[in-house]
Amino acid sequence: MSSELDLRALEALGWGPDFGDAYQTFRAALSSGEQERVTPVRVVGVQRQTFQVRGVDGEQEARLAGASRHSGALTPAIGDWCVLEAASDGSGRLLEVLPRRTTFARAVGGEEGKRAGAVRQQVIAANVDLVLIVTSPDLDFDLERLERYVLAVQHSGARPVLVLNKADLHAQADWWVEQLRSLGPDLEIHVTSAQASSEQNAEAQQGEGLDGVRALLTPGVTLALIGSSGVGKSTLTNALLGRPAAPTGEVRASDQQGRHTTTSRTLYAVPGGGLLIDNPGLRDIAVWDADAAGFEDLEALATQCRFRKCTHTTEPGCAVQAAVRAGEVSAARLAAFQKQSGRRGRR
Repeated sequence: MSSELDLRALEALGWGPDFGDAYQTFRAALSSGEQERVTPVRVVGVQRQTFQVRGVDGEQEARLAGASRHSGALTPAIGDWCVLEAASDGSGRLLEVLPRRTTFARAVGGEEGKRAGAVRQQVIAANVDLVLIVTSPDLDFDLERLERYVLAVQHSGARPVLVLNKADLHAQADWWVEQLRSLGPDLEIHVTSAQASSEQNAEAQQGEGLDGVRALLTPGVTLALIGSSGVGKSTLTNALLGRPAAPTGEVRASDQQGRHTTTSRTLYAVPGGGLLIDNPGLRDIAVWDADAAGFEDLEALATQCRFRKCTHTTEPGCAVQAAVRAGEVSAARLAAFQKQSGRRGRR
């Protein structure tokens, strides 16, 4: 980061003054010899034991430094900015994860939580600016699940954008769009028809309705895609990149579910500017620390209900139901709130 050219290269990867300040603070604590061997890099790929990182010197493989593995430090996630130390054998070691601007995570519970001993956080991506929540007008469409996606993205600090993909499956997409609008009046919605083809060439990946999505990808902006398998996330990725970077698969006719064709998280540089993260299909997601986030407004409304233990279903004098009837709260949001309240009641 010693020259203007280096700074421009880092900014194209999403670098900003906040990362620069944190990097310089970490670097200042090193010896002069150590300072010459470190550089900031961004995690662009995650494998089991190694990480693909990219910086001003291009892309390379790196491992987590031994001291970091045993110190309780953060484990790098896709999109993280890290301090890389070059080793004499040409390999790289990640010494530090710089403070995250945003953290997109989910709460891992159920059987996974039981194995871990408690509900824990799983970081899906870091330093993401926008998250495309992708769905399709078929059996995948589930407002309650989409509501959880929106809440998780908002809680991360990123901005959610809804995408109704495969709009060509129905002559009229208006009904589906209206359903998406019920999730929030300020949510941006795009209707697309990104189609996969057997040839997987750039021309076949153009699709319809993608210009508005492409406009979101400005230089330095990081965008991630989430949604169930089979909704076309990898096809959208290929359409935006103009090349078959992510594998696509067929959707089963029996239940319209797709195979998990994306098995690792990858950060791509988009032609013309911007960065894009493709994630494995997520069947379900919950907001990390959901008990403390996302429903403050409904908690406040609940205090105005006539009955102290109101379930917000059929009780007279329910302030929450009144807000739903007035269009101030979506039915999907109320369902998510009731589900969370039920979980707390069973503890």
